[in-house]
Amino acid sequence: NDGNISLRGSGNVMILIDGRPSAMSGGSEGALDAIPASAIERVELITNPSAKYDPDGTAGIINIVLKKNKLRGTNTSIDLTAATGNLYNGSVNFNARNNDWNFFTNYSFRYQEGFRDNMNIRNGFVNDTLITLFQDRAGMDNRRSHTGKIGLDYKISDRQALGLSASGTYNDRARTGDQFNLNSFNDTLNRFWRRTTYDPRNRQSIDLNADYKLDFEDGKGDLIAIATQSFGVSDALGRYEEYFFMPSGQPLPDDFFFQFQTGVSEESTFTGSVDIQRNQTDDFRYETGAKAIIRSQFRSNYLESLNQQTGEIEPNFNVINDFVFDEQILAVYGIAAHQFKGFKYQVGMRLEQAFTQPQLLTTNEDFENNYFSAFPSAHIIYGDEEKKGEWSLSYSRRINRPNTWHLNPFPVFSDPLNLRQGNPAVQPEYINSVESGYQKKWKNLTISGSLYFRQTVDKIQRVRQFFPDNVSITTFANIAESYDFGSELIAIYSPFKWWKNIISFNGFETRLNANVNGVDLRNSGFSYNVKY
Repeated sequence: NDGNISLRGSGNVMILIDGRPSAMSGGSEGALDAIPASAIERVELITNPSAKYDPDGTAGIINIVLKKNKLRGTNTSIDLTAATGNLYNGSVNFNARNNDWNFFTNYSFRYQEGFRDNMNIRNGFVNDTLITLFQDRAGMDNRRSHTGKIGLDYKISDRQALGLSASGTYNDRARTGDQFNLNSFNDTLNRFWRRTTYDPRNRQSIDLNADYKLDFEDGKGDLIAIATQSFGVSDALGRYEEYFFMPSGQPLPDDFFFQFQTGVSEESTFTGSVDIQRNQTDDFRYETGAKAIIRSQFRSNYLESLNQQTGEIEPNFNVINDFVFDEQILAVYGIAAHQFKGFKYQVGMRLEQAFTQPQLLTTNEDFENNYFSAFPSAHIIYGDEEKKGEWSLSYSRRINRPNTWHLNPFPVFSDPLNLRQGNPAVQPEYINSVESGYQKKWKNLTISGSLYFRQTVDKIQRVRQFFPDNVSITTFANIAESYDFGSELIAIYSPFKWWKNIISFNGFETRLNANVNGVDLRNSGFSYNVKY
């Protein structure tokens, strides 16, 4: 919604591309904007994953599976889409397949024009004086992206298969804005100014993947090994000009201010995993595996501004910084599953050791935060969804790890009155998730409903501090514990094979308990949405 991804009201979702972490799904600038719908085969939602999956993401996992045509022979398809609001998509897909190999490639393009309109009103008191800041911004946000994928699947033998693929995106955004700011004392205009912005940015990413599958000789299981190397690079520019005026409309003596900012972000992620699944009997199955994630992120920021006393453009060394975040996660897991007289149940445990090290290269400071975590999971299913219906109950423990956005302590000056900076002392937050559900299928109708509960401990929250000069600084801290209660209802009706109607309802309540500087704070709210 509006470029944001959320699941059951939570924006903290683990995004996977083809089942793996990817630079195509990361980045604070919304790298998913570079993947048009025409490049996606399907989207998988896992709201309470088992111990097999990475535990990241408060609300669960969204796995985006990119297209890989598997039709025999040689096949080509072209898709073109246009929508109101100047939104255009196009894609070309090609594959060639015989009994032993499948070669596939595709390319997609997306263009969208958007807006950056918002308004902000802030009131505060200094002694007996009411200080009001009014901000009104209008601007454009135009996006263009290219996505490509190429790969080969090869059947080594009747029991072995090898897959190789490469995928990448290029995404650029042209962003402009005009913001009018009014500063008043006791409802009397003190001054006003206009701030113009031009801050384009682009992002490139590439994923290299190799996977191997071995079916056991007795046909009762398999081994899957996957290795992925992902690279991502982002560049951002910011040119900001401000023009100041007195209440009469006359320019102030220092009537002009200028800022120029550049930012570079680089990311490298290696993921390696081995998974084994074994069916011991018709009723009992176990799974086990190991995984390693090695990630390195680099962020560099440069800012120069006009010195109004000398009239010279000078670097701002309070903002110029280089920041590195290295993270290694080592994990093992085990799952046991059994079915008995209509019951299917599964229990699992995932153990992880994380090594993290934020480094402030500019000030030569290191912050080390290593932690060990256990993530149990349990799932129970009873019944048959096509007869009397299927009932389910599940539990999982999850984690939300801080990233460079949360950790980098150097401020961001895209708006000098609304600064943002990270906190290298932020710790991970842990989530306990419980869900119960029911699903029933008829010939043309499927109905599913669920109740869910989430408890978040050491919740990472934005903390905003206001100052008498109308400047605010937003940072992050582990200050809260939250509870989410919700229900979801989905109905799917297909009167014909070519016509599918989906209507869904989701309602949830959030309760937040926090302690800020020794002050206990509580807040709650209820939200719902209906979609067709």
